[in-house]
Amino acid sequence: MQLKKLIIMLLLPVVALFGQEMSQTFLSLNKTGVEEFLKKYPEFDGRGTIVLILDTGVDQGLPGLLKTSTGEVKVIDVQDFTKQGDIYFVEADIDEVEYQGKEDVPCFVNEDKKFVVGGAGKLSLKPVDNKYFIGLLEESLWTNSGSGKKDINENGSKEDKFYFVTFKTEADGEQFWVVYFDTNGNGDLSDEKPLRNYKEKFDSFSIPNEKGLPYLTMGLNIFPEESRVNFHFDDGAHGTHCAGIAAGNMIGVDNLNGVAPGANVISLKLGNNNYAGGATVAESMKKCYDYAAKLAKERKEPIIINMSFGVGSEIEGHGDIEKYLAKLAKDTPNLYMFTSNGNEGTGISTAGLPSASPYIFSSGAVLAKEVASDVYGATIADDRILYFSSRGGEVPKPDVVSPGACTSTVPNWMRRDVMWGTSMASPYTTGVASLLLSAATQKYPDVKVPALFIYKVLRESAVPMEGYKPIDQGAGMVNIVNAWELLEKYIKSGELKRFESYKISSFAPNMPNAESTSLYIRNGNYLNGTEKYSFRIKRENFIDKKKFYRTYKLKSDSDWLVPIKKRTYIRNNQAAVVDVKFDKSKMTKPGMYNGKIYAYRAGKSKTPEFSLMATVIIPDEFSKCNNYRMSTDLTLAPMEYKRFFIKVPQGANTMTLSLASKAKEYTNSRFYLHDPDGRQMGRSRTLVSFEGDEKVTSRYYNLTPGVYEVCVEGSYQAKSDSKVNFTVDFDGLNRIGNKVLTKTENSLDVMNIFDEVKRYSLSGDIRGYQKEYVIDIKEKVYYEFPFTIKKGESAKTFDLTISKEDYNKVTDFAIMIKNKDGVTKASSGLGYHNGSISIRNSFDADETELTLVLVPAFAVGKGTVKVDVKEYTMFDKKETVSVKVNGSTRTSFYPSVSTKLECKFSKPETAVPADAVPYGKIYFKGMSSGEVEYELPVKYKF
Repeated sequence: MQLKKLIIMLLLPVVALFGQEMSQTFLSLNKTGVEEFLKKYPEFDGRGTIVLILDTGVDQGLPGLLKTSTGEVKVIDVQDFTKQGDIYFVEADIDEVEYQGKEDVPCFVNEDKKFVVGGAGKLSLKPVDNKYFIGLLEESLWTNSGSGKKDINENGSKEDKFYFVTFKTEADGEQFWVVYFDTNGNGDLSDEKPLRNYKEKFDSFSIPNEKGLPYLTMGLNIFPEESRVNFHFDDGAHGTHCAGIAAGNMIGVDNLNGVAPGANVISLKLGNNNYAGGATVAESMKKCYDYAAKLAKERKEPIIINMSFGVGSEIEGHGDIEKYLAKLAKDTPNLYMFTSNGNEGTGISTAGLPSASPYIFSSGAVLAKEVASDVYGATIADDRILYFSSRGGEVPKPDVVSPGACTSTVPNWMRRDVMWGTSMASPYTTGVASLLLSAATQKYPDVKVPALFIYKVLRESAVPMEGYKPIDQGAGMVNIVNAWELLEKYIKSGELKRFESYKISSFAPNMPNAESTSLYIRNGNYLNGTEKYSFRIKRENFIDKKKFYRTYKLKSDSDWLVPIKKRTYIRNNQAAVVDVKFDKSKMTKPGMYNGKIYAYRAGKSKTPEFSLMATVIIPDEFSKCNNYRMSTDLTLAPMEYKRFFIKVPQGANTMTLSLASKAKEYTNSRFYLHDPDGRQMGRSRTLVSFEGDEKVTSRYYNLTPGVYEVCVEGSYQAKSDSKVNFTVDFDGLNRIGNKVLTKTENSLDVMNIFDEVKRYSLSGDIRGYQKEYVIDIKEKVYYEFPFTIKKGESAKTFDLTISKEDYNKVTDFAIMIKNKDGVTKASSGLGYHNGSISIRNSFDADETELTLVLVPAFAVGKGTVKVDVKEYTMFDKKETVSVKVNGSTRTSFYPSVSTKLECKFSKPETAVPADAVPYGKIYFKGMSSGEVEYELPVKYKF
């Protein structure tokens, strides 16, 4: 008996040790069931599926991306649709020339002998038609690379030249094209191996780095009919990181694996890393999806797309690319499309484009508890949704949430292998889909599961996270164990034959035709409880085109959201209408009310069919009764947040948001502000205090009317609960009229709208000059606008605005400022329909020539877009403006009384172009606070 007890005691530590080794903490596989699933079904690890990474490229030469779990080549195809790696070639001859100090050396040369490389007559293969072609890849290709690496081989020069020769050859009865590339830059191809199109033989190569590991692994594709070779590489790192999450195998950190280590990977490059963040270019996204759809039709393996890419959505679901993908989904029902939901949170109405599409499965991002601890050194009570993860509103997105922070594969030039974002959550979900389809194709090889059914299974099997609404998390945390159990149940019961998908629409007054896929009311203060709103549900009939009749039971998850009927039905192509009302007795407090009505198939199966999401905001009101002020004490756990919806009172022109620490209390928190469209317009610095009596304040001027959202968050790095006071204040100082100030007409009128006397000290300045013009881009993929910056000018800023309708035409809109040598000096982009780019005058010249470059990535074909530009030029030295009322710089502004400000100013010393208008600001400094409480923009004329 004692011996048996001893054996058990000895075994327990061993079991615990192996348990620890199986639990990854740098890339969490625990809470999603992946670890449990792979222990139970090791052969269902993604093998037999192909994950397509639509991103900045994938570096296929790294540990983790070399082999699958079964020893096959991991990355089986690489394609670049951005033209970043395009190098054109010309016909070559073999000639004996003086080369590298030697005479009569057989070389490959072009017609004018500007291209010359040795090795002629010494290559291992010969052309079938005796025709050679020569091309040159210059190191300057990476001058503006997102990697920041301009000296690829680290030999001290950024002007190296790498020649290549290409031709059609034959071996073993097969004709094909090859490239001999001078990888070591020694001017001789005789020591190089022949390279075929990557997918043919998986030929990879790199340019050796004299100081360490090569920066980039490259594959190539030869397009003889276009006289070009495309070199595929990842100088953005984002795509490689995503590939490792979805399908990495033996990454190297404690034998770290991605979610589906048995899956193959294909890289479809849609982001040009010479542009900010690896921006898309015209049709690069569409071409990636077209290539994927072609594969889905040709190959037997499930084709699973991950696209961790998107921009802000202006009119959710109405983008050209979203419409295109809707058609593609119908034409290719076995193409599985997964994307990130966006990083514009914590506010609602922030789901990105194209993730708002119902035909793409989008993921929000979670910080797993073990990742927080071992990767970030933070302590959180449980898994938490990351603050930046975009939320739905007009659309029921995200579909699910997944771990969105981890260690993964990155190219050798990248110093840090830890990233977070919904960009990381999406490949995680993609990996889960790979496991699910790997299991299905192996166990049920004759069963074809369409993409929309897989999405249904993933949603229904997700695990809701406590403390979050559907608008935050969709259906909850993705879970492969539940998903496989549910999918098997559906397959065995024949549910695939009965599956239907649905198109849903409801009331959303901020959308075109006041309609969207969810019921969304941003300001519900007008509601009295007697209103009735409707959801319209129509079958999309993807599978069964025969007679159709189905009855549904309806159930709400929220007591305030009440379906008027408990059942509904659909007959053939007729739409069902579900009417709802709101129980106002359950909506007495300001805040967000978010819930869903679930429709279940009537009968024994009770199969979930569709869900209807509703969101109603009851904003805080501000008036004389509360002195246009709100103040509240908050206690926030790490990664906990509180939402406040703030209706701007009539006449308000300034909103002041403040966080103040409390005496002898700890805080580590900050806030985010979102405008009435959901767009993040500001965030405070983080307030860290151990003793209290500290404060952060942000002011926002010239407000657009509507309902703003403020999210106050306890930092993920907080050591304990944060105790903080949050305050909102409004001021109602408004300018009357909008005249330009001149020497003779040098006064302007200001009125205090609110019923409170305000006392200010006044001052002003002339900051620079501005121009306004329109750039009309017609069917161009690359637009250049030259400008100069002169001595005496400190900086230039370009504010760019396009219409929301034009914004829906693009998948991206990159903006750059380049010098005369083509070097990018500043880069940005339109994340929404407006944005800006700035450049400081750090040039040692009286006048510097620069170029503003605009790259509208039209989604489908060439398009037209009008860009409204406001160009601001700042002076090195601001000109002072004297601002007085009745001869004094100090004055009181009484309610509803117009006050005249007298402004005296001189012509700026810096020259102002004839077509420009000088501009500046008038500053209102509070007499009691000593801080500038309002800034009034002013234009001048001389």
